[in-house]
Amino acid sequence: MDADKYDDIYDLVRSITDISREEFEDLVDRIYAANQEKINRRAAAILVAKKFGIDITEIMYPPIVGRLIEVGPVRIAKSLSGGTPFVLFAIVDEKKRIQGVAFGEHHVNILRANEDKPIRIRKYSRVRLEKYSGIKVTERSIIEVLDDSSLPSITDLSPAWSPSLKFIKDTRGAWLVKAVILDQVITEYSACPICGKAVDMVDDRWVCPEHGEIDIPKSEKIWRFMLSDPSGVYPAVYFKELPYESLVYREAVLKGYFRDDEFYIMKIYSVSPEEVIKVD
Repeated sequence: MDADKYDDIYDLVRSITDISREEFEDLVDRIYAANQEKINRRAAAILVAKKFGIDITEIMYPPIVGRLIEVGPVRIAKSLSGGTPFVLFAIVDEKKRIQGVAFGEHHVNILRANEDKPIRIRKYSRVRLEKYSGIKVTERSIIEVLDDSSLPSITDLSPAWSPSLKFIKDTRGAWLVKAVILDQVITEYSACPICGKAVDMVDDRWVCPEHGEIDIPKSEKIWRFMLSDPSGVYPAVYFKELPYESLVYREAVLKGYFRDDEFYIMKIYSVSPEEVIKVD
């Protein structure tokens, strides 16, 4: 934004008043003249906006719109007043990928219910997330779920894509990638009866990563794949129904992340109708 431009600020003021551009400019001129050599004209426009009750944090931190590509497990931030649930998440638009952390049950529930959907985030702040710069969503922030037509499909947003499976393995987070399935087998695993996630045995207790200790797990099926792209061959797991009985030798568009050396497939977007690998 040019240091002296303020069309965006006028648009904010105009959204809540019937002030004309000429009237707005007169107010800017008056404040600027009274404070020359202390502020520029954009700052004068911001002071005009404050007089009309505009929350100027939205000027410094304009709303962010993107598709929700990833939402992590719910964690609890402990404090003197108790515990606050929070999740790490990521959104993508046509140009960039933004990491974030959201606090509060209301925001957590919105994010976890709207994977891949377009959202708008307002009244956030900037924060350092491990090795990344990101945004922080607090109780005062606003998350809105937008109409699906407000952004291209997530498969059409280039920042959602990884160049390879190796890149995902070397980088945190969930990404879209194209890979070929070399083999598939089905096995069973012990799952949480509430959410269906795999549970672990810890000190003779079954523990769900989402719901903590449970009494009796249920038996679920899990697909195990061998994936390949030009970067290598990788084991993968998938917990949902397959679009075809067999994906062997087909090329698929997948979303997932690595846990240790294994690729966890979150979603299968498309599969080639025919086999793409020739073995004869």
